[in-house]
Amino acid sequence: MIVEVAPSPAAPLLRDAVYRRLREEILACRLRPGQELREQELAARFRVSKSPVRDALARLEREGLVAVLPRQGYRVAPISLGDARDLFRLRAVLEAACVLEAARRASDAELRALGRFRRFRARAFPGGFIAYNRAFHCALAALSKNRRLAAVTRDTVEQMDRLVHVSVSAIEGRDTARLAREHAAIVDALQARDGRRAARLVRRHVAEAERRVARALARLIVVA
Repeated sequence: MIVEVAPSPAAPLLRDAVYRRLREEILACRLRPGQELREQELAARFRVSKSPVRDALARLEREGLVAVLPRQGYRVAPISLGDARDLFRLRAVLEAACVLEAARRASDAELRALGRFRRFRARAFPGGFIAYNRAFHCALAALSKNRRLAAVTRDTVEQMDRLVHVSVSAIEGRDTARLAREHAAIVDALQARDGRRAARLVRRHVAEAERRVARALARLIVVA
């Protein structure tokens, strides 16, 4: 009699943990654009075999966060101006669609809860302005009540964390209050259930962020 042995549930969990940790470090720029990634070193660091590391790197490559170097290994994908523009323009379309839906479908209580984003308070967001910004845009996605739209929008917002790091590092202490005011204007439009105005403000907000990041990339990063 042939007995089928179920795969160990620990294996996929291990792969997911390595993937999540590497993704988080890339998006937070703790692993810098262009930095070389060696399977053996990562396996030793995470105390795992090379297999979950290789699986994690393959997933990150599909997301465009890791590049394969022929006969050398891997590196963190550089941030190019072209890719940044593509992401911003995709995000503008997605977020505008989200707020149009949110103005129509979110409850009054959910729209009132957006008030916490009217200004940035460091104590409320231990991850700093980056965490505050991500939480705001992900909240807009969730209020669309469209599961697929929200998931794609959240993934795009998270992938842009690297760009936000570049941008905010260049303006820290000067313009973060202005960015929070832009968030507040979007909240005002949504609470008035003016979806068209909210969408217009979102598109303007994203376009301003794109210009800011383009300037920061020109100063801080060698554009690929």
